[in-house]
Amino acid sequence: MPGGIDPHTHLEFEFMNTVTKDEFFSGQAAALAGGTTMPIDFAIPIDGSLTAGFKAYEKKAKKSCMDYGFHMAITKWDETVAREMELMVKEKGINSFKFFMAYKGALMIGDELLLQGLKKCKSLGALAMVHAENGDAVDEGQKKMIELGITGPEGHALSRPPVVSLIFAL
Repeated sequence: MPGGIDPHTHLEFEFMNTVTKDEFFSGQAAALAGGTTMPIDFAIPIDGSLTAGFKAYEKKAKKSCMDYGFHMAITKWDETVAREMELMVKEKGINSFKFFMAYKGALMIGDELLLQGLKKCKSLGALAMVHAENGDAVDEGQKKMIELGITGPEGHALSRPPVVSLIFAL
């Protein structure tokens, strides 16, 4: 029986002054041991540049011990990004793009950018993925957790209650 595909990995992911523990070799070796034979990792642009982000992730992936693919995040919008999306699809084999509605000040994009990106994905026949959280509400929830001195992992869930209005009741 063929192995599995893990469509959501973060290998050597640099984010908010941290880096995920597994790099491409260690993360993929662990995946192989469990029966996964292909991860699809999230490539993050560098200063909004998809090309620079792709090159950086290609370099990280040189340590790979299995086949892999990339989703590309979209963190800003302009004509350069629109052209780079075409390049990613037509020349680099990327056919999915991720839009983050959370992580204010880092990856978060607004509604206008999301709409432009969705239209571009449609025109390219690419898959659009959305990290669908209300970034402004999460930001407020995070500030509240810090104010309450809740800075451990439990603060992550508490800053994102099912009913957003509960954030402000804490």
